[in-house]
Parts: sequence; C-alpha cells; structure tokens
Amino acid sequence: MAKFSIKRRIITAVAAAELFLVASLTVLASLVMQRHALSSFDTALHGRVMNVVALVRYSEDAPPSLQFDGSMAPRSLDQRYPDFFRVQTSAGRVLASSALAPAAVSSAVPGTRIWNFVVSGVPYRALHLEGLPVLDSEEGVAGGTTLQVTYAAPTVGMRRSLALAIFYFLLGGVFLLAVSLWFSIRAVEKGLRPLSDLAAGAQSISASNWAFAPPASALGTKEVEPLTRAMSQMLETLHTAFQQQREFTANAAHELKTPVAILKSTLQSLLQQPRGAETYRNGINDALNDLARLESLLHSMLRLSRAEQRAARGGARELPVVDVVGTCEAALTRLAPLAHSRGAKLSFSSPSPETLRVRAEPEDLEIVWMNLIENAIRYGPVHSQVHVSAARNNGSAVVAVEDSGPGIPAADLPLIFERFHRADRSRSRESGGYGLGLAICKALVDSYGGSIAIKSSPSSGTRVVVELPAGS
Repeated sequence: MAKFSIKRRIITAVAAAELFLVASLTVLASLVMQRHALSSFDTALHGRVMNVVALVRYSEDAPPSLQFDGSMAPRSLDQRYPDFFRVQTSAGRVLASSALAPAAVSSAVPGTRIWNFVVSGVPYRALHLEGLPVLDSEEGVAGGTTLQVTYAAPTVGMRRSLALAIFYFLLGGVFLLAVSLWFSIRAVEKGLRPLSDLAAGAQSISASNWAFAPPASALGTKEVEPLTRAMSQMLETLHTAFQQQREFTANAAHELKTPVAILKSTLQSLLQQPRGAETYRNGINDALNDLARLESLLHSMLRLSRAEQRAARGGARELPVVDVVGTCEAALTRLAPLAHSRGAKLSFSSPSPETLRVRAEPEDLEIVWMNLIENAIRYGPVHSQVHVSAARNNGSAVVAVEDSGPGIPAADLPLIFERFHRADRSRSRESGGYGLGLAICKALVDSYGGSIAIKSSPSSGTRVVVELPAGS
C-alpha cells in the first residue's frame, strides 16, 4: 500500500487555497482597476469635449455666425498618437473636424455615447455628446442652437498603465503567497511535531521496557491528547495482559510441577525395591489420584482458554437458548452430597414466573454455578446456609449465590478473579483447589456478554451476583 504524507497533503491544500485566493484577488482587482481606469479616461474625454465646446464662438460679422477657434484646440492625451474630434450644430453643420478623422468619429452611431475602435492597430475610445449649449453669448442672437461633439483619444497609455498596475499587483501577490507558504510550512511542521514526539516516545516501548512518558507537546495539543491517552491506556492494558500471561505461565508450571513431582516420587519409591502386590496397588492408586488432579488442572486451564477465545470472537453468537433455572437446579443436585457432608443447607428461589433464558452452553452455566456454590460450601462454616436465587432484571437474567461464611478480606477482593489466586491457601490445598475456579467463572460470564460481581464483609458473608443478557 502506497504511503502518503499528512504534511505534504496539508501544505498542498494550503498552497492550492492560497493560490486560488491570489488568482481570485488578481482577477477581481483587474476588473476593478479596469473599471476605474475607464471611468477616469471617460472623465478626461468629457473634459476634452467641454474644452472643444468652449472654442465655439459667434463671429463679429453681421449677422453673427458660429465659428471654431482651431488655434486653441486641445493637445493629444498621448503625444505619440493624435486625438480626433468633430463638432457640428444640431442642424448638421460641421463647425470643426480634426485632420484625418476616421469614419468612426465622423459618423457616430445614433444613441451611442461611448464606444471603442481601432485605427492602424492603435486602440481608441470615443465619447459623443449632444445638446451641448454654446458657451459664447452674443446680443441679438436668438438662442436654441446646440452642439454635437465627438471626441476620441488613444487608450494605449491607459492600457499600459493598467497592465503595469496588474503586473505589480500580481507580483506582490506572488511574493505574499511565497511568504504565506513559508509560514504555513513552519506552522504545519510545528503542528505535527507532537505526533513526531509521540512516535519517538512510542518507539522506546518493548517487551522489556513498558515505561511510556507521553510528551508534553502531545498532552498539550487538543487534537493529539485523546490519541495520547488512548495509547497510554492501550499500553497499560497490554502490559497488564503481558504480565498476566507471564504469571499464568509461571503459576501453571508451578501447579503442574507439584503433582508431577509427587507422581514421580511415588513411582520411584515403587521401583526402589521389590514390594508386595498390595503395596503396588496402593502406589498405583496414589499415582492415579495424582494424575486425576493433574488432569483436572489441565481441563480447567483448557476451559479457561476456550472461554477467553470465545469472548475474543464476539461472545454468545450462534449458541443455543438455555433455561437458567434448570442449570441452577442441576448444579444444586450435583453438589447435594458435598453439602450433606459439610452439614450445609442449600436453598433455591426464583421469584420470576417466566422462564429465564439466555444464549449459552448448558455445561458452561452449570460449571459457573457449581464453582460458586462449591466455594460457598467449602469455605463456609459447618452447618452453614447457602442460598441461590434467579430472577429477571431489565431484560437480563440475574443469578445470586449467598452464604453465611466468614467473608473475604477486603485486601483480597480486587484479586479474587485472578488466576491461581487463593484467599486462603491452606483451605485451597485441603480442598484440592488450584485458584482457577473464579477465574473460569469470570471468563465464561464475560464470553457470554455478562458480568460478575462479589460483595463480601466479615460480618455478613459473601454474595456473588451474575448477570447475563437474556436470549429469545
């Protein structure tokens, strides 16, 4: 997969936006300057027309007539190219016309006030005004005569000035674009620096070094701070899982070592010297008991592993619908002999009139209830009471196991679901436990999308509550 650069993309986007802005401003400025230049040029043409009108006077002859004083004709706006003008009365009498006046000046289109034309490759702009009064007054001359004046001047100078102004504006825009891009690049580099610092800090993480100190630049950046905290939380989770894996391996090796050592010692003692058939029979029975303990441990570890794998795959999908009450009653029936041997009293209640159903394997649920009930029986006092209840709560099936035992020390409660943890090691050894029962319960409940919680105090015993999502 091809890699891309965030920095390059941001800079490209900023450069494109700024280039579009400069181009848009240049076009807009060009239009505004062109309109302003044409307006100024038209004002100058209007002034020239009024200068020409001022040169029309009445003669001193009798009767007086209108004449044009050509000696005072205005000079051309551009010394390289001549101006053209034409003056005539409203009756059509031509009073004056510049030499070599083109047809565009001599015959103005009726109704047209301003227009452009070209003479010998030189662009011109013309202004035509009608109804202009004669400024020279003469006594005894009846008024009412008006003038029509057409004046044309070359626009070469105006166009050159306009092009030069647009060029300087564009040059300034390019310069400002370059400066803006430089500052944008610096800003992008500074803005992305927290990511670089975060990556540099993450590179130091390894299986032997889990210390991660988020850089201040990343924590101080609003957009990067959530990623930083997510990385810290993820690394803490991974570190915890890694430590648990190591501890599980070490604890499993330790737990496997004990029955294997006992089994080896038993077999070695049988081989040291010839013995009777009864002695061999007892030794083999002891070896089988040790193998049974070893097999029980292996089954527990495999069940724990399968539960965790199912939870990682998405929990209780594609599973049968199971009656929770039936699994509770089955677990109580199987543990009745143990309760009788301990003098414990088992009771069960299900206030809900409806059948509680969840999606799960019946064997898994029975294992959960049996582990919880067996713990309540074994760790409680003789003739204790163990009560199991099943009910519905907001669409979930809730099973609670309560005992009247001595409770669990507060220091052990946070560790109660850890693998191979024993709150009372002497009792666990006597009962043959490995500290995996509650870990298996939690793994199975989690794999079905449920939750398990323990409340305990020295005076009121222990209450374990399991909540599972109800299935259709």
